Amino acid sequence: MRKLVILAMLLCGAVSGAYAQINSSPVPFTFVGWNDGNWQNGYPYYVQAGTNSTEIDVMCDDYVHGGMPGDQWMANITDLGTGNLTLVRFNNIIGPNSLYDLMLYDEAGWLLLETQLEPSSQWVYMNSAVWTIFDPSAPCDSTCQAWMSAAQRSIRGLPQSFYDDVYIITPSGINQHNPDPHSIQEFMYIGQASSGTGAGTDAPQTTPEPGTLVLMGTGVLALFGRKFLN
Repeated sequence: MRKLVILAMLLCGAVSGAYAQINSSPVPFTFVGWNDGNWQNGYPYYVQAGTNSTEIDVMCDDYVHGGMPGDQWMANITDLGTGNLTLVRFNNIIGPNSLYDLMLYDEAGWLLLETQLEPSSQWVYMNSAVWTIFDPSAPCDSTCQAWMSAAQRSIRGLPQSFYDDVYIITPSGINQHNPDPHSIQEFMYIGQASSGTGAGTDAPQTTPEPGTLVLMGTGVLALFGRKFLN
């Protein structure tokens, strides 16, 4: 079991009381690698934060963009609980979902938080659901679709503070919406606003509920195409 990673230094200046605001300046990140070495495995990916090599378990919410181990970049950190999407990547969605950017991030945030309760065998489907939330062209099988539906139902009536421990890592620079697939992706992670503690693969695993058992009975997720470019 992986130890809980400590994010206090990363969040220094970003955490205030029970709520963390958008960080005042970009933070350096280094991409470490993927779950079992394959990006298709989804959550968790691994990045190092700040200058102290703190490793964080992160979920990629960005199917179009890619990255390779060793990539380094500067990023802004946004606490989803604030509802402030000024610095995030998907705050300019065009089309029928253009008025619901916060709703889409809330759905993704709910799925990320739910990984603390679901067995790791479900995480690949949950991450695929997050990819599809922001990019309907991303591959999504029936299990992935079921998780999307669960997220849509579950966020109804939840206060924005429910997402206080969900943080978004968005590459900073002139164009946070950079369409170049070679540019680094956006990530999300779980942190504790009151303690600066990160969670991920160390999250407690509970016995799945009947609904989860149904999800687990579906076929293996098939992901096609190549997201990460050399």
